[in-house]
Amino acid sequence: MCKKHKLRLLPLIAVVLCMYHVQAQPSSRLLDSLHRQLRSSNDPTKKTDNLIAIAKSWRSHNGDTIFYYANAAKLLAEANNYPQGRAGALHHICVALRNKADYNGSMEAGLAAARIYDSLQLSAPKADLLLDLAQLHKDLSGSNNTEAYLDKAIAYAREAYNINLSLKDTTEMADALNMQGICLRDKSKQYNKRYYYDSAIICYDRAIALIENGTVGKHLLGKLYNNMSQVYNEYRNDYNKALEYLFKALEINKLNHYDLGISHNYGNISYAYTMLGKHQLSLQFAYKMLEACKALNNPNRMQNAYGQMYRSYKGAGNLDSALAYYILQDKLDDSLTNLSKTAEMLELQTRYETNKKEGEISKLTLQSEARSRNITWLLVGIGVLAGVMIWLSVLYRNMRRQKEEISQQQKRLEVMMKELHHRVKNNLQIVSSLLSLQTNRLEDENAIAVLKESQLRVQAMSFIHQRLYKTDNITTVNMREYLTDLAESLVASYGYQRDDFDLHIDVSREFLDIDKALPAGLIINELVTNSLKYAYKGVVRPMLGISLSYNTGTDSLVIDIRDNGTGLDPEKWKKAHNSFGKQLITALCKQLRATQQVQVENGTHFIINIPAQAA
Repeated sequence: MCKKHKLRLLPLIAVVLCMYHVQAQPSSRLLDSLHRQLRSSNDPTKKTDNLIAIAKSWRSHNGDTIFYYANAAKLLAEANNYPQGRAGALHHICVALRNKADYNGSMEAGLAAARIYDSLQLSAPKADLLLDLAQLHKDLSGSNNTEAYLDKAIAYAREAYNINLSLKDTTEMADALNMQGICLRDKSKQYNKRYYYDSAIICYDRAIALIENGTVGKHLLGKLYNNMSQVYNEYRNDYNKALEYLFKALEINKLNHYDLGISHNYGNISYAYTMLGKHQLSLQFAYKMLEACKALNNPNRMQNAYGQMYRSYKGAGNLDSALAYYILQDKLDDSLTNLSKTAEMLELQTRYETNKKEGEISKLTLQSEARSRNITWLLVGIGVLAGVMIWLSVLYRNMRRQKEEISQQQKRLEVMMKELHHRVKNNLQIVSSLLSLQTNRLEDENAIAVLKESQLRVQAMSFIHQRLYKTDNITTVNMREYLTDLAESLVASYGYQRDDFDLHIDVSREFLDIDKALPAGLIINELVTNSLKYAYKGVVRPMLGISLSYNTGTDSLVIDIRDNGTGLDPEKWKKAHNSFGKQLITALCKQLRATQQVQVENGTHFIINIPAQAA
């Protein structure tokens, strides 16, 4: 180009580069609402979600603003261990960096978000992210429409469609079909592949039918009508039909403040007017497109805007202006192409490092082969080691055999102990039966009462041994089952009907060693017997509560017996030295190093505290 022409173009290029600094923005009402929610919330999770919502509201307007709010959401989510919020923030960082043509950063953020969505099994946001990854690969395909990137974009869009199909989300299904149509149309621009236009039309028709026949997602019609117009512009050459679709799309996108879509509409309208020879209208809409793309601050859209300005000026015969915009488009295309190759450069670097590692491995292999001459000496060592291993194996078998013998002896001992408990239980039952027979031969009521109490004490001990021989554990007693059997037996022995008697048993310390279970059982037997004998005269509905628990505050086992009877005299109870039952309780408490308390309030309440060392 001659120096004169270059000088004439410089002012025009400078003007174009400096114009339209006003940024497009979403609805002020929406932003005001979101910012009010952000200021009013103190919950980090809600603040994170609100920041993501603000970033999302900017996604079709300005990449820098999206990145600002998405990055703030990411930092807040990481500080409060909120993985779903972190994924949403990374998702919108992916969108922001894609709009700024930082494709490597966009890819890294998008794939990180996808991994989190997968781990949390969040299908709907994963499908939305897949469409953004599809758009990223579509942008990576560049003006050359690199087929490998377009195929990857189509694969992402189809995966998103299948997820939304399972969710029955017709709006997102239509969006996924739209993305497939866009990529198929780009593939059709390559030599001998114009048949892909027909596949794109099928995708657009299916998407439009989903939205027009449904009740939701009407805002998507702006995208779909715009993309269908490109088929009429590029493939069917029916420019008036294309304009019909475009003005419908423009109306919908303006209603929804979809500035990205509006920039596409202006560009395609300008193209249709160029092809119809209406160059003033073409330039008018080309400038509208340039203004919209400048406000979006999106390099890919700016490249398309420069390209349309070039076509409009060329069609109008203004070749100087056309050349100026061609230079701008070409310069930006080179920049984007270099960025799109960054991933390939990284792959080459990875291959280089891999080859370097393989060289190091080969070197180590040679050294290993040189050392193989020493294997003979190693074999001798291995032989010695094998002898040691054989000796250890024999030793191990002997130890295992001894262990089996000990185990068998232990099993025999357990059987013998169970048999012993069974015999003790049988002997105690015989004693109980003898006492019962002796009672039948007496007429003295006092003697009968003494024998009956003795019989119940023997029975209390019998229940312990009965529990032991019926279970695999021969050293501990299940106190819940034991106290249930004991209490129900005592209630029945004193003539009370179970349905007319409120018996409450609460055991939190379920298992107790036999050495402690036996004296504790006898103490409970004496206290329950005392209540059944004396407490319920004149009581319409007798109640007896038995509790066995562990008090962490005093580090002790607590026996708690209470009734709703007439109540005894505490002083008289303390002085009852001639009572055998009182003497037995005192002796057993001394054996367990336990303390006893008695309270009288709406009945009698006995509390026995057994120290942990004893329990």
